Amino acid sequence: MTVEADDGQELPAGADRSEEVRRAVDVHVARPGRLRRLPRLLRHAFRLVWSAAPREFAITAVLQILGGVGLAAQVLIGQRVLRRTIDISDGTHGAGWVVPPLIALAAVTALVAFAAIARTELQRLLSELVARRSFSQVLDVASAVELLEYDSPTFLDRLQRARVNSFGRPLQMATGVLGLVSSFAAIGSLTVALLVIEPLFLVVVLLGYAPLWLASTHMARSLYRFSVDQTERDRQRDYLGFVLSRKEEAAEIRAFDLGPFFRGRYERLWSERLAALRTVVRGRLRLGLLGGLLSSMLLAGCLGLLAAFIGSGRMDVADAGAAAGAVIILSQRLQLMAGSAGSLLESSMFVEDFTDFVETMPVLEAQRPTGEVTGPFDRLSVDEISFSYPSRSEPALERVSLDIERGQVVALVGENGSGKTTLAKLLAGLYQPTSGQIRWDDSVLSECDPATVRQQVGVIFQDFAKYMLSAEENITAGRPERADDRARIHEAAQRAGAEDLILGLQGGYSGRLGASFQGGNDLSLGQWQRVALARAFFRDSPFLILDEPTASLDPRAEADLFDNIRELYRDRTVLLISHRFSTVRSADRIFVLAGGRIVDDGTHEELMARRGLYAELFTLQAASYLGAGGEA
Repeated sequence: MTVEADDGQELPAGADRSEEVRRAVDVHVARPGRLRRLPRLLRHAFRLVWSAAPREFAITAVLQILGGVGLAAQVLIGQRVLRRTIDISDGTHGAGWVVPPLIALAAVTALVAFAAIARTELQRLLSELVARRSFSQVLDVASAVELLEYDSPTFLDRLQRARVNSFGRPLQMATGVLGLVSSFAAIGSLTVALLVIEPLFLVVVLLGYAPLWLASTHMARSLYRFSVDQTERDRQRDYLGFVLSRKEEAAEIRAFDLGPFFRGRYERLWSERLAALRTVVRGRLRLGLLGGLLSSMLLAGCLGLLAAFIGSGRMDVADAGAAAGAVIILSQRLQLMAGSAGSLLESSMFVEDFTDFVETMPVLEAQRPTGEVTGPFDRLSVDEISFSYPSRSEPALERVSLDIERGQVVALVGENGSGKTTLAKLLAGLYQPTSGQIRWDDSVLSECDPATVRQQVGVIFQDFAKYMLSAEENITAGRPERADDRARIHEAAQRAGAEDLILGLQGGYSGRLGASFQGGNDLSLGQWQRVALARAFFRDSPFLILDEPTASLDPRAEADLFDNIRELYRDRTVLLISHRFSTVRSADRIFVLAGGRIVDDGTHEELMARRGLYAELFTLQAASYLGAGGEA
């Protein structure tokens, strides 16, 4: 089997799955032959808009066409009004002779005006519907890619462009095509009118369109190049804006008086963007001015020719008036079409960033393993696994092997950077090893659908999430499909020691946590950690991974948790990660990591007796709590 990447190249069936996905999500954006891909991008944009709002899109298209045809009808009916007005002035007919075409002209004008208003209002609604649909597709991919992709700056740049462009560019492209359709309808009708009145004027007006087309094309390319060049700076500026405006950093920024420092960097990035944008705008203005001047000169020449024809008697006043109106309107429509074409080309460049990103989804689905993990393991075996982050040359883990038996409490200990959290993410199915295998009984995890693995695993990391939702929703996030199980919610809160704090909140279990929204309850970090523990209990998974689960708890709460860990997590397999060696003494087995390798393992007593790294670190920590004489 082969899988076609976004750059059109086929990936061999035996290629590494993560490499295939990475090639799909990191495809280069500045590819040649963009005009050749324009039809494909147009189809994608139309499918997206149609799937988001078929009725609104169809009505808008009809209104666009009616508006274009209505302009030509105004010209032709206006010609009839002029002729009948001349007939009245000659005494050939009475005043009533001009009434029917006047009524027709008023009706067509009213229809064109209403079509314009209705089109504007429908496009407002259409833009919201398409934005919702397109951003949902971005979120689908962002949620489906492997966690490791978030360590890739290239992926983050593409995610940024896809996210920004998803809100308006697909609709802009689709409506740009509709604008072209409307313009073609109007231009076609006006062309017929000019061919009837005087074909020479049509040739001159069409020649005046060429400079505008060339200018619009070059202007579109320059703006896209600017956007791509600014992507990483935009992400940096957005990050600094968050740092300066979020509660999480607010206290430290004030304590260290970092506001001026961060503001300076923020303003510098803005200044660099604006300086580059000014250069782009100046270039676009020069191109627009040149194209407009050339087109205006040709239009002026056309009107001068029209005056000469009247003077020579080649045209009568009625034909000349209709021709003048047709020339002016046709010129305006050609200018609008030039703008629509430029906007279409410009949008296609931005839409391609979006389409390339969301078209990753079929690749992800095609490469998703089909194996299943259907229940708790009897043995989780790690066989010689290694793992490397894309941004680092040195492996984070190297040839790690261990076994975890069902029902055991196992601990990972080691100094910062030793690979504990990375190993935990591999065991949870969040990362895939670079080499080696992890077996869930007889199933190889890399060959199993990650969703089935994660159903059996509960994880609370040291940087646990704090959801600005109700206390109840924070707990049931551990297993949303069981959100109606009130008894289990209360049991999870009780086991985590969180129920008293929740009942003391404004609104109790229904009270919103966090101070970001009106009526929210602000919590300490230790209180947040209790809620996160309740979420882990509510998940009720057979394999539970706790990464520094008590880092923010007070000593009494920490001691209570670890003293009762076997009762609290009865009938489950528990993996503990902790910097505090005293908390893991009762573990069935302790694995000691250093430099991405397991350097020792055993019970606390066995490790202390060997006097290795574990004994050294345990003694150093114990010494910080004891005096020189061994007393507290």
